[in-house]
Amino acid sequence: MNFAPQESLLSRSSGQPLHAQIRDILHQHIVDQSLVAGTPLPTEEELQKNFGVSRSVVRQALAGLAEERLIHRQRGRGSVVAAAPVLRRHIQQAGGLDQQAAASGQRMATHIHSIQRCTPPREAAKALGVADAWQIERVRSLDSVAVAFMRTWVPYGAFSDFSADLLENASLLSVMRERGFEPVGGPRSVQAVASDRMLAGVLQASVGEPLLLLRGVTRDASGMGLEWFNVWHSPNTIFDVDAQVAPAPSMTAGRISRLRQLASELEAELSQIDVETGGQ
Repeated sequence: MNFAPQESLLSRSSGQPLHAQIRDILHQHIVDQSLVAGTPLPTEEELQKNFGVSRSVVRQALAGLAEERLIHRQRGRGSVVAAAPVLRRHIQQAGGLDQQAAASGQRMATHIHSIQRCTPPREAAKALGVADAWQIERVRSLDSVAVAFMRTWVPYGAFSDFSADLLENASLLSVMRERGFEPVGGPRSVQAVASDRMLAGVLQASVGEPLLLLRGVTRDASGMGLEWFNVWHSPNTIFDVDAQVAPAPSMTAGRISRLRQLASELEAELSQIDVETGGQ
């Protein structure tokens, strides 16, 4: 393995603990994919020597990475980079990412990247029926790894009390329910798009790498638009679809009538043949 961290990467005057600096350096190499899944990390002795720190500092740094589920530590076998978590979601289910993640034994977290009052884009304004909205940007993470970037517009008038603190680590649809709005669902579409620099940085992808973009609107039972959204998913996302075979087309009254007419004509022809042949 070519990765060899050096003591010069540490700042002993910054005030940040050395173990936190080492953790962040290793974390960044994992994010940048200098260390891919399954790659063994340098041994504790190697890290201690390269960084010029004590064994306890190295162990604290590795414990931090293990807590974030970025590495697996195995007694007697060292530490290896963990595989990035896979997000599985049901395309036909509106919302409920937290519950879907929990069903897979994963922890979903939500960080508010930004929230601002704005005039929504034309398509959002049409879907929501408003010209005044919140634009909310959120990062959804599984086990501390970002897996989705969400840009959502919601009507300002109905949710004027929204704030970053209110929505941090909260389900947007659950917060709407608390205010008397019951989300039902709405149309969605999925397409592959190229990652730009911002999305690549957030979702730990390469610039130009394909991402899955989910777009749509969520309405309540009365048809009111509650949210219009774009969600970019990391490359290791799997959309599950419960596909059903279409039932055989039913016979229309016209087809049945036509078949009966044909049967009648056939019966008449057979009767005529019996008369002509004397029933032989």
